[in-house]
Amino acid sequence: MIRNSIVSKLWLTIASLVVVVLGLLSMYLEQMIDTYLYQVQAQAFQNRADYIASTLRTGSPEASVVAENLARQAGASLYVLGTPNQDPAAEAVWSRLTVDERSKLLTGGDVIPPSRSFLQDVPQFRGHSNNLWIVVPLARQGDAVRLMLLTQPLAPSQEAMSQIQHSIFYAGGLAIVMTTGFAFVISKNLSRPLVEMNEVAERMARGDFRGKVRVVTGDEVGRLGLTLNKLAHDLEENIKALSKEKEQLANILASLADGVVSADLTGKVLLANPPARRWLRALSMAEEGQPSENRLPSQLFEVQQKVIETKEAQQREVVGQGRTMAVTMAPLYEPGSHALRGVVAVLRDITEQLNIERMRRDFVANVSHELRTPLSMLQGYSEALVDDFIDDPEQRRELAEIILEETLRMRRLVNDLLDLAQLESGRFVMKRQPVDVRPLVQKIWRKFSALAQERKLSFQLAMQVDDPVIVDADADRLEQVLTNLIDNAFRHTQPPGSVTIRFSVSQDTARIAVEDQGAGIPPEDIPYIWERFYKVDKARTRNRGGTGLGLAIARNIVLQHDGDITVESRLGKGTTFTVLLPLYQGQRQG
Repeated sequence: MIRNSIVSKLWLTIASLVVVVLGLLSMYLEQMIDTYLYQVQAQAFQNRADYIASTLRTGSPEASVVAENLARQAGASLYVLGTPNQDPAAEAVWSRLTVDERSKLLTGGDVIPPSRSFLQDVPQFRGHSNNLWIVVPLARQGDAVRLMLLTQPLAPSQEAMSQIQHSIFYAGGLAIVMTTGFAFVISKNLSRPLVEMNEVAERMARGDFRGKVRVVTGDEVGRLGLTLNKLAHDLEENIKALSKEKEQLANILASLADGVVSADLTGKVLLANPPARRWLRALSMAEEGQPSENRLPSQLFEVQQKVIETKEAQQREVVGQGRTMAVTMAPLYEPGSHALRGVVAVLRDITEQLNIERMRRDFVANVSHELRTPLSMLQGYSEALVDDFIDDPEQRRELAEIILEETLRMRRLVNDLLDLAQLESGRFVMKRQPVDVRPLVQKIWRKFSALAQERKLSFQLAMQVDDPVIVDADADRLEQVLTNLIDNAFRHTQPPGSVTIRFSVSQDTARIAVEDQGAGIPPEDIPYIWERFYKVDKARTRNRGGTGLGLAIARNIVLQHDGDITVESRLGKGTTFTVLLPLYQGQRQG
């Protein structure tokens, strides 16, 4: 807990510093006072020893008694020793003196050790350990000297020192307690802005930039708080801008019809928009049997390796799940360097584009093919007439009728192409108004009845509605639709087959079905019968005058009427085309 608290750290630092300083100061004061007291006592002790020695030197009978009284009054012990060669005690004292000290004694000097353990190991003086000792010469006798030994206990000095130590201890303890309190308050005040800054920084790390540091001072800590507040504001603005840009980029990528995918050098997908994820799942499903969008499929991985090898953008077409994609892949570099960090690829579905290109080529080929035969016949028969190769008026008339028939056929082809182009471009003009479909169907049935008899076909009308059936439609265009459907049915039904028109109403929809008993349409051809120039049996259809545009025109007209057209066919049994038209609003059932 202390390790993670700046208040505790500051408090302990200040308190420890104060304790160390007070401890060192107490030791210094104690040593200084002890030395001072010792010096004072030693000086007084020396003066007393000199006075006692001077008394003894008088040699009067009362001198010894006076000296003893003086020593006793001072609490000291007095020893008068003989010469070292006569007195063992004197010999012990003399042996502990240095050469210089002996020389001073012999030449009249004084010796004050003053040692607290000068003679503590001498048997005669063991009771005076830790005393002050002083050696004073009394009289010189040749090469020897009589000595006076005076010792005084240090008890008074030690008692004073003990009191001083207690005073220092109490003063130090009080100072430590007060300093600890002050240190806690100071550390609390110093650390409060730092703690607030830490809380604000933690909230910023969690994405919350609303916290602010209270700045109450102008010192370094206050300036740091202002800087942190500005940093929080700038970070919030930058993150908002980045989030907005990220959201815009995500929306742009999500709205793109093309797939965009980014991957690292190992093929791991880092970013992919929804179309790209669909393509990745489709390709991985085709290659591995299970959908995955976490790694590049093998086809895209090969393109990536080529990009890494050449460090240039690569383009390739990839086929998967029956669709064709144009892949453009470019390298991605580390910011500020030329080191590759991955690739980015754009996946564009070009299936429809290829189909349109194929349809364009087929359209040009089909139109050229459809026009080449009548134009060749027109050229040949016209040249025959111009060159007068035919003299028989009947044959000339027959040639002229063929030329007229082929001309009308080309005109129908051109008109159909124009109608289809206008329908698909939206420029086809519809004169829609409420139309009763029953008379229209009956009219068409009557119009084709004579042709049915001529071709020996059974042509029937199954009218399942007695009341008027009103739709919002262009009557001429509806007649064109039904004419195309019935004409197709007649051309694909062999005599004595049957063609039937069924008219009914189901809920809010009028249903007109044209049934034939022709050869039917193979299932694989049904999805393509609405395309221009598509013919199930091209050779037979051409011989019967078909252009391959009738069903495409019919479907576009029905769609322009907000309706639909469906087909049901069984090979060898026949085909049924059904036109579905919404009823006029006034006739719809509630």
